[in-house]
Amino acid sequence: MNSLVKVTRLHLNKPQAMFSAPAQIVGTVMLVTALVSLILQRAEVFGGMGDYLDIMRQNNALVFALPGFLIYYGVQAIATTYPFALALGATRRSYVWGTALANVILSAYVALLLLVLLGLELATDHWFANIYAIDVFVLGNGNPLVLGATAFLLTFVSVSIGGFFGGVWVRFGSKGPLLTALVLAVVLAGLLFLFVPYSQEIIAAVTRPLIAAVALGLALLSLFGTWIVMRRASVR
Repeated sequence: MNSLVKVTRLHLNKPQAMFSAPAQIVGTVMLVTALVSLILQRAEVFGGMGDYLDIMRQNNALVFALPGFLIYYGVQAIATTYPFALALGATRRSYVWGTALANVILSAYVALLLLVLLGLELATDHWFANIYAIDVFVLGNGNPLVLGATAFLLTFVSVSIGGFFGGVWVRFGSKGPLLTALVLAVVLAGLLFLFVPYSQEIIAAVTRPLIAAVALGLALLSLFGTWIVMRRASVR
């Protein structure tokens, strides 16, 4: 337990990357959303306010903007802290679990950040200008429970996947992540080939709880894969 906590504290020792960068990304997305919203309202490109609101509630900018950085962060978090963690006496298993705990803390932070912004967005009647950045369909249409769960899982899955690729790099070198990505791409293409004839039935059966369960399973699978590849990883 002591070594696990040390690993977690090691990850928390980089607040600029772990906490400031996600907040800056969210702020940038919200600023761009505000500019686009004001331009669209000014140009009156939609038939009326109802059509405008329907379009803006489909704003997926945050969902697209955050994962890229979070996956990168997961990769570099493993690559940069692993040697120091071993020097502190952490085992490979405690390192993976300590990293998982740090991922949970980061996920909770992002979820809390978006919940605060949702509260402000609703309290100001969408920033006094019909600007929809957080109160959108993909984030729960203003439902704080759905938003919190979505933000937490999106972050947890992204950093866990990044951590897996970081572990592959530590274990196999620079070619490891590329080959792993190619294998996963082939597997994904094969699954799409098999299930695309049933796409309508699958889409009809999709629910938010099902998506959440799949996301959690993917994150746990990534953490397990990280532990597997790092069992014999040496320090680079």
